[in-house]
Amino acid sequence: MSLLPLAAAADSRFPKPQFDSGHTVPQATHPAFVEMVPPWADVLILAVALGIAVWLVRKVRSRRWILAFSLACLAWFGFVKHGCICPVGSVQNVAVAAWSGGGLPWFVAALFALPLLTALLFGRVFCGAVCPLGALQDLFIVRPQRMPRALDAVLRLVPLAVLSVGLVYAVNGAGYLICRTDPFVGFFRRSATLPMLLTSMAVLLVGLVVARPYCRYFCPYGVLLEGCARLAWKPVEVTGNECINCRLCAGTCPVDAITVPRAALSEAARVRQFRRFVVMLSLVPVLVAGCAGAGWLSGAFAAKAHPDVALIDRLDSVTEADQDLYPEIEAFKRAGKGRERAEAQAAELTGRFRKGCTGAGAFIGIVIALRLLGLTRLQRRPLHEADRLRCVACGRCFAACPKNR
Repeated sequence: MSLLPLAAAADSRFPKPQFDSGHTVPQATHPAFVEMVPPWADVLILAVALGIAVWLVRKVRSRRWILAFSLACLAWFGFVKHGCICPVGSVQNVAVAAWSGGGLPWFVAALFALPLLTALLFGRVFCGAVCPLGALQDLFIVRPQRMPRALDAVLRLVPLAVLSVGLVYAVNGAGYLICRTDPFVGFFRRSATLPMLLTSMAVLLVGLVVARPYCRYFCPYGVLLEGCARLAWKPVEVTGNECINCRLCAGTCPVDAITVPRAALSEAARVRQFRRFVVMLSLVPVLVAGCAGAGWLSGAFAAKAHPDVALIDRLDSVTEADQDLYPEIEAFKRAGKGRERAEAQAAELTGRFRKGCTGAGAFIGIVIALRLLGLTRLQRRPLHEADRLRCVACGRCFAACPKNR
């Protein structure tokens, strides 16, 4: 309290200069700590975190240590870094840079590629311990239930659609759809709107019985991680020793990522399986063409997300007397572009969206066809193993397996 008179005296001795031009002296602000971290440090921290995750999964093999490290990553990448820029959202940055031929900051490319490279070598350890989205959902797993196989197969197509449509939106200038639909970005930034806050709460509540719903049935980056994990050099293993087929790991995995043993098929069963393969193969062109056609039909609706296309729709639906109520229409009039030019630009954008959605639909159709053909494989498995695509390296099976002790 004794310092207050001294501060007041200092203000009177050195008063702020007065300007007749209306200039206001800006207030001195101190940047947040996270803003002072250079980009190379972000890349280095992510690389170190991935290295620690690989060490915990392959060498330590402890669920407790994996969980503790995931909490540290949740605190840093989620609440300190606010979940941005993250590998999940960087997919759009990479797509825009590749489509437009513009430059891509090296640290964005590194954030995008490091988890994929790690998955290519050691499986999806990024999902299990480093990703803040997965770490937050992992805390809410209480009584996970097995999803019906048919429903699971359908829901696993949603990430493909989110990735494909999100890239179409990004390259056509309609915004970053993947970031806008992320239920946890606003939660991490503590600035979520009420609808997004309710959405994030709903996802976490669903996660009480359906483990990691966002990771399994919505995350577009997971599609790329699955593709890399399929070719993993040293994937996640349930046990470092010989499997005794005790089935304990299958009962503890919350994401149903344990493949059970399968005996060799008889000759009659092999013939039936081959016939199914032929039928599935004949349906591939029809399936791809149908998905591509559905994408073309939805292209016009998706194009309305672009402000230029939405402006034409607004002009058609609003009377001239009410046009002053909409700021975008007022800005359009002040720009003086002309209605014909704006309609031509909107038509061009709609055509681009139709082409992009057609390609996205064809891509989804090809993936569906490959998955259907995969069901007809003649595969024999003698042991319980971790599924390369579904396993998120959470470590729960490590504690259940008696051979790990």
